[in-house]
Amino acid sequence: MAWWQAVTEFLRSSNPYSYEAPSEPLGWKDSLRRVAIGAAIDWLYFLLGFFTHFYFWSLAFLFFFQEGGYWVVTAKLLDAVSGPYLISVGVYVVLKEVRKRKISVESRHFGELYVSLWAILLAIGSILVITTESYRFDSVMELIIANSLAVVIMYTAGKIHRP
Repeated sequence: MAWWQAVTEFLRSSNPYSYEAPSEPLGWKDSLRRVAIGAAIDWLYFLLGFFTHFYFWSLAFLFFFQEGGYWVVTAKLLDAVSGPYLISVGVYVVLKEVRKRKISVESRHFGELYVSLWAILLAIGSILVITTESYRFDSVMELIIANSLAVVIMYTAGKIHRP
């Protein structure tokens, strides 16, 4: 059994718009469990989205505001987190593709805007590094290039490989 089949079965069996009325009043634990399980995929999307957006905006801020004592430490931290970041983006893409292809649920999460932001950051960063003296090719620009290309390639592969 493939690893994504369990996710597919859960997504197929859960419909976020239909809720069964409880036959008897639920306690707070049962209510919490029902809400947590019913919205598990949405919570996962939220957590992945928060992490990926926080990483993106941190990297953009670090690139444009290169001054300060925080730069070296933050650059190393973002470099250390770049692997988990790309894994998070990959998990997001897998969940979104499974949801689109297997159960035909309309997407409520707009990853296309996110891809555009990465492409814009790559273009602006490249232009600034080439044309100005104040911006340089350093570890932050390397992260921007690597992550931008990874996100654009994942998005392009998803668009090309349509069933």
